[in-house]
Amino acid sequence: MEAFLSRTPVFLSLLALLVAATMGLVIFAPKVAVLPMVLAAALWWVCQQPVRKLTLGLFVMAVTVDLVPEVPYDGEWKSPLYFPGKLLFINLSNVIGVPGLGFPLLDIATLGFLALYAYRRANRINIDEYTTPLPKPLVIGLLVLPATILWLQVFGIYINGGNSRVATWQWHQMAALPLLVLLFNVALRGPEDFRTIGRMLVVGCCTKAFLGAFFVVTIARPRGLYFEYATTHSDSMLYVAGLMTVMMSWFEQPTRKHFWRMVIVSAVIFMGMHYNDRRLGYVSFVFSLIAAFLITPRSPLKVKFLRIGLVLLPFFPFYLAVGWQTPTGIFGPVGIFRSVLEGENLEKGQMDYRDIENLDVIHTWQSNPVLGRGWGHEFDEIIPLPDISHAFADYRYHPHNSVLGMLAFGGVVGFSGLWGWISVAVFLTVRTYHRAREPMQRAGALVAMAVIVAYTNQCFGDMGSISWLGTLLIAMAATCVGKMATLTGAWPSPHAAKTPELVPVGGTRTQTGNLV
Repeated sequence: MEAFLSRTPVFLSLLALLVAATMGLVIFAPKVAVLPMVLAAALWWVCQQPVRKLTLGLFVMAVTVDLVPEVPYDGEWKSPLYFPGKLLFINLSNVIGVPGLGFPLLDIATLGFLALYAYRRANRINIDEYTTPLPKPLVIGLLVLPATILWLQVFGIYINGGNSRVATWQWHQMAALPLLVLLFNVALRGPEDFRTIGRMLVVGCCTKAFLGAFFVVTIARPRGLYFEYATTHSDSMLYVAGLMTVMMSWFEQPTRKHFWRMVIVSAVIFMGMHYNDRRLGYVSFVFSLIAAFLITPRSPLKVKFLRIGLVLLPFFPFYLAVGWQTPTGIFGPVGIFRSVLEGENLEKGQMDYRDIENLDVIHTWQSNPVLGRGWGHEFDEIIPLPDISHAFADYRYHPHNSVLGMLAFGGVVGFSGLWGWISVAVFLTVRTYHRAREPMQRAGALVAMAVIVAYTNQCFGDMGSISWLGTLLIAMAATCVGKMATLTGAWPSPHAAKTPELVPVGGTRTQTGNLV
């Protein structure tokens, strides 16, 4: 890079551009005249750094700052992390007022870091380390994803006459996902980075949990503000990932240090989930525990949990019956379960908004079940919905149930192309867990499974496919699983590490269970 920038024509051209930009701002906008110099210095610093360092910095920033597109704190408060979140996730044209920049900084960083890595590889500049390739089935699935997006764009816009402006935001995050996986893959070394990633998830969870509690306790309640959530809907996925990180670390390596870390961090995260008040977070957490229970082999620790469960089982019907009528206090979980099954307005004799919307979207899918309508189209309203266009103008292009939305707009063909890679990721995760040699690797596989569960739940329950946070988390999970699948031989590869024998699991000296 230095050799390229040191070439006389290149150096003089860049210097002339910098001087011209600075002089122009001095004349027309003197308050920001120093901006070109600052950006030039920042760009020079970025070019000196390993892509791994830049990418991990981008990831921890993304999971920690406010998720501005989802209106954190119900729009009633702007935390100190609001502006970084706005800069990272909102179109730059809306942030700095320069027209034509209809993309967020996250897009620029992703493409820029990939370009930097490609330039170094092409010129044999040894700043970045060698990267482990991902298994071919996962790569194929991630290539089919953008190809399907392109097909639905052509089918929906150019053949069926859809709205191209809205279509972009129906698929933008899904299109960014393969690029994020590519960036994470070239940046991360492998399981030796799992500890760092886990700490980043915990930092993000704790930051949002404390900020959410601060908003509710010191701002919303004293002022009598109505709020549906504390931080954002998508933070439920982050909370589940954080909980499973500390819990699975203890499960796979049950030491005193891991136990107390699990207790303290879990208490903070549960506080954040309590104030955020999202049912989907609890559902995803329980589903993640069930997935981990089914994947892991029999061990003394697991047998203890089973025995405790059998002892408590006779009391469960009474707990359920009492909680169904009085879902407060220790019976609160029953209330969550009931509201998920029945909806919140059954006693009023009304259907929930989400239930009506789901029926409308299913009707839309039935109009063309094989190919769908393509991007850029609304779902039908055979049952009229309350008009929420004052808060969300394009609400009929973005059904809350992203899974049904993908079926309505893509049909069975489009849905298979958009979600086929998730099936591959689940398959590789289970195989990887049973072949992993180290407790941290196995814990990483279980956390990756939890992220997959939380992401699919979020897509089914609340527009997860257009969530930046969900996209980042699932991209990281797919990358980690892919790397481990290659290294452990879960998918045949010449890059697999030589494993002399299967190793103990759960820190209990119990041999691994059946290989999947």
